[in-house]
Amino acid sequence: MRVYDMHCHAHEFPLEELSQIVEEFPGDLVVVAVSEDLESLYKTLEYAQTLNGNLIPCAGLHPWSIGEVTLQEAYEIARAAERLGLNCIGEVGLDRKFVDPTTYKVQEEVFRLFLRTARELDAYVTIHSPKAWARALTMLVEEGVEKAMFHWYTGPLNLIDEIIASGYYISINPAIKIQEKHRRVAEHTPLRGMVLESDGPYNYRGLRLNPLMIPEAAEFVARLKGVAREEVLEAAGQNSARLLGL
Repeated sequence: MRVYDMHCHAHEFPLEELSQIVEEFPGDLVVVAVSEDLESLYKTLEYAQTLNGNLIPCAGLHPWSIGEVTLQEAYEIARAAERLGLNCIGEVGLDRKFVDPTTYKVQEEVFRLFLRTARELDAYVTIHSPKAWARALTMLVEEGVEKAMFHWYTGPLNLIDEIIASGYYISINPAIKIQEKHRRVAEHTPLRGMVLESDGPYNYRGLRLNPLMIPEAAEFVARLKGVAREEVLEAAGQNSARLLGL
């Protein structure tokens, strides 16, 4: 079975470790590799050449990077995505929880730039939006983006229904083992609106996330919903392929 990790910071792994993960994975693993700035995009593209079809590169500027780089870099990243014909934009979005609020106006400008790039490329967008979930959804709809995923969603449960009704998806990752609000999100999200991710190699409360944990996350979701793990993996795989235009 083909399994998709729909949000991974591949550039933060040593290439040798990432190659080993792909080789050891129990099945056909596809890693959707986000970037955070121009430097990480170039590294991700190098990894994609080595890992062939097992790694799909995304172009993006993380909201956390805004303020550290110039707005010009955002335009360079968008142009690179267009030049390369990438089918994934990310990690992009809005952040009202962890980022200096004085950057919020620029965050919206950059996010809108990447949403328009995604629309032109018919690309999928992987979105970071702590405490800005509703605004991110509004901007997606305004810009006519058809394919998007709310990465590690921990927002209001009642917004999930609107996200899915708009044709977008919610990602669940291995933090479900220890994060109660992420479990509630998984319980509320139907399989038809769910994909899986690792967000590796992020270290969350002592848990170093990586793609090898995705089957375990699927097992956790299966127990919450009273279905087989294979049903979760199959639904998430179909949803992922749809997002990626495969």
